[in-house]
Amino acid sequence: MIFATSIWKEQREVESFEVDMNGRLRAHFLFAFLLNAAWNHAEAFEFDHRALSARNLMWVLSKLQLSIHTLPAWGEKIIVETWGKRIERFYALRDFVVSEAGGEKLCSATSAWMILDKSSYRPQRLEVLMKDFPWTPERNEIETDLKKIPEPATENTCSQCDVLFSDIDVNKHVTATRYLQWIIDSSPHQLLTEDELKYVEISFLAQAVLGDRISVCREGKAEGDLCRIRRLTDNQELCRARLEWRGAHA
Repeated sequence: MIFATSIWKEQREVESFEVDMNGRLRAHFLFAFLLNAAWNHAEAFEFDHRALSARNLMWVLSKLQLSIHTLPAWGEKIIVETWGKRIERFYALRDFVVSEAGGEKLCSATSAWMILDKSSYRPQRLEVLMKDFPWTPERNEIETDLKKIPEPATENTCSQCDVLFSDIDVNKHVTATRYLQWIIDSSPHQLLTEDELKYVEISFLAQAVLGDRISVCREGKAEGDLCRIRRLTDNQELCRARLEWRGAHA
């Protein structure tokens, strides 16, 4: 039996296939942990994929801000905690904390979501749709910034790839975690092997589907890398991201 609560907690263990060459949890798997906790919490209040699909509605992630203090190691048990913070315009704001079993905080995050009509893609008014959801406005882990990330000034293409079957989620679009994986994989190898990712901010602007070919562009700046993913067939901008690194080359 699932007991619905305003603060949702679940335990995970970092598996071997989820870590990088340094034995630390890959950022896109951390992102997946957050999304899974959010889905489970939504399901407890019947705002999950199945419940919304029955009404021809769907959740869409618009923004994620992730602050990483330390990435957990292979075999480490962690606690993922999440709660709905408040409604702001058409956005449902949700925060997260990831802690080690002893209570030390490892990561913090905030996110902004919309509920769209599957046919028209029109955003729904959450004040009515989610009036019975237990919001927790007094707990603000990270202040959510709904502004779009600045675009890179340069268009240096780092990588290109095709959208494959394994990239697609139940809404038949590229799953959100894949964008972060593409962005990180496009970063210089020296940066990935010698530095640590400490902050991710990503805005989701449009959706890629099976068969699309995408490009990832990156501009290295002192205050953080600016990245953009485009669909090559029509030059549609799919997302923007800003990454900050901890280390000698940051």
